[in-house]
Amino acid sequence: MTALLDPSSRSLVFAVFSVFVVICLMLCVITGADEDDRALVRSDSRRLRSWQQGIAMGGDTTTVATVTVLVGMVATTGFDGLGVMLGSLVGVLLFLVLVIEPLRAHASLTAPDLLDARGSGGSAVRVAWGVVTLMVCFPLLVVQLVVVGNIAAALLGQPGARTGCIVVIGCVMTALAVSGGIRGTGVVMITKSAIALPVLVVAAVLVLHRFGGDLGRLLDAASLGSGTGEAFLRPGGYTGDGWVGAVNRIGHIFGMTMATLAMPAVLMRAIATKSPRGARTVGRWMLGELVLLYGALAVVGVGAAALVGTVLREAGPSAQVFTPLLLGRALDDGGLLVAALACVLFLTALAAVVDVTLAAGITLGRDVLAATGDRQAGRLDGTASRWSAALTGLAAAAVAVVCADWNLVVVSTLWLALCGAALAPVLLYALYWPGFTARGALWCLWGATAVCVVALVVSPYASGTPTSIMPGHDFRLWDVTIPGVVTVPAGFLLGWLGSVTDRRRTGEHAVRRDVPRAVRR
Repeated sequence: MTALLDPSSRSLVFAVFSVFVVICLMLCVITGADEDDRALVRSDSRRLRSWQQGIAMGGDTTTVATVTVLVGMVATTGFDGLGVMLGSLVGVLLFLVLVIEPLRAHASLTAPDLLDARGSGGSAVRVAWGVVTLMVCFPLLVVQLVVVGNIAAALLGQPGARTGCIVVIGCVMTALAVSGGIRGTGVVMITKSAIALPVLVVAAVLVLHRFGGDLGRLLDAASLGSGTGEAFLRPGGYTGDGWVGAVNRIGHIFGMTMATLAMPAVLMRAIATKSPRGARTVGRWMLGELVLLYGALAVVGVGAAALVGTVLREAGPSAQVFTPLLLGRALDDGGLLVAALACVLFLTALAAVVDVTLAAGITLGRDVLAATGDRQAGRLDGTASRWSAALTGLAAAAVAVVCADWNLVVVSTLWLALCGAALAPVLLYALYWPGFTARGALWCLWGATAVCVVALVVSPYASGTPTSIMPGHDFRLWDVTIPGVVTVPAGFLLGWLGSVTDRRRTGEHAVRRDVPRAVRR
């Protein structure tokens, strides 16, 4: 993977990337948080326009791992990779229908504000939500930094430079998050989308052009290039066969759908929408961007199977992260497309980690630290959030350096499982069940977290296979690697059980918390 770029293309990639970083820093300084610390976590008078917020929220759901892993999954497993994209799109639809309008009506800064307003909050719930959110954000940041560090080292042709790349990119994204606030990082996210989406669409068009616009020819070539034949178009390539494969497939789609409902960075921006009408505008732009993006990624993935499937098989699973770049080299010998796609991966990583770092910092400052002390005129929220964002970003960079050689699939599965099984049920219960209580929220948050961790510990991710965290041991209890079909129902069950057994539940409590009506224009 060290010959992805020739020297001229390599210089172009890093020249464009450096210019982009400088521009982003300037934009964050100009449009971001002012001298008021609380401006970091609010946008009262300086909000983005609704269509801009929609583009930023669409970008929030797209990380560098999304682009590289999804394209790699489609290229190597076919149908199962497309199923993951479908699950994510279904989650976006549910988010737009069920969550965005009532959430912005009840929450002022973070999701626990909604729980307080609906009668199922309190300091303990706020801290629990904050801790679980950090457990979602931190692994996500680590994965992003490791992926982009590997890509940067490969583009440089210097594998030993990976540590330096991770540290530099981690420091840059921390500076952007701290200086920009919600509005400044939103500008970065919009800039990323404006560059990444056209490049990916162009790559998809070039793939279709290579096969004369004939989807049948493209799929036939992909089936042949993947080495799996007709199995490329059938489920099971990634999730496996039999009952284990069925549980994995259902768990993957179900887990992705629920995780998309409660991604912390997306919730942060949903709360900042202006009005019910603005929320609907946000939804239209967000959905339109993601449909176009996933369509392009699907074509790029199938094209990679057709054109570089043999290379991917020979290089092994670790090469999946380079799939878009390998496809670019196959489509354009001059290296221009490879350079453009490399910039897209850099920009996607940079924008994603900036927004996730900000969301983690706000959560740590507002929901964990400030919930345990006195808030003085609201200033503690902003100050703590600013320092928390800086600490989170730098800590993520340090951890990414340490675990750069680990199998990070289990880390990705962990944050997706926690997001879908712990955060999403609490969010939906708080919005639509008048009987949901603080005890139910705590049981769901802590209980679902424990279930997710145990489910992964007893899976092949932890032991029993050469790619496990501990390959020399075998304490598997099942072969399921995607436990969403178990963890998500467990989260809902714990939330319901904790609420119905809460002795403090009263009729007055239920009356005070009406089910949210449809928000009128």
